[in-house]
Amino acid sequence: MLHLIVPIIITSFVATLHTNAPVCLAPASTQFVSANNTTASDAVTELFKSYLTGPTISATALTAKLASQAREEARRANCKFVLFVTVKQERSRSGGALGQIAGQAAKEAAWGAAVEASSATKRVASMGAVGAARAATDIAATTKTHDEMELSYRLESETGSVLKEAKSKQKAKSDGEDLLTPLIEHAAEEIAGIVTK
Repeated sequence: MLHLIVPIIITSFVATLHTNAPVCLAPASTQFVSANNTTASDAVTELFKSYLTGPTISATALTAKLASQAREEARRANCKFVLFVTVKQERSRSGGALGQIAGQAAKEAAWGAAVEASSATKRVASMGAVGAARAATDIAATTKTHDEMELSYRLESETGSVLKEAKSKQKAKSDGEDLLTPLIEHAAEEIAGIVTK
């Protein structure tokens, strides 16, 4: 009987490994006008992690800032893919202070959702989502009408070959608009489509 159970467990474990595509995220290169670039880099990483996590994909943040070292860190972490991201914000010459009010309201709403989570599991999951949401709202709070944000990324395989390079831009229609989240969501959809094939 035991000889039948062990192969089933091993097969199940191997199937689980094959269905989860690990993506390592190199620290994002960021150029923000009104935000601390280290904080902005962390925010970009948190948002990508939140979108690249699911039943068939997972994301791990790397610490090495040099591309060559990030690749080596990813290899040691057994990542099949390495993602390099650059985000730039360009300031418009016009804008107001409405963004700070909108950003603060969104942040308070996110914290409220975390507090209302009923079970420990929901609370942990919602705190992760809140971390990404807070990061996005902190950046959105500094956005002014007509600001432009550009996100570019390069997805590499574990052997270093480039699987996809892309760039997209978005322009703010109002103060406090979250430009970062839609850009990351779009990029994450493309990346997930490649790594889960």
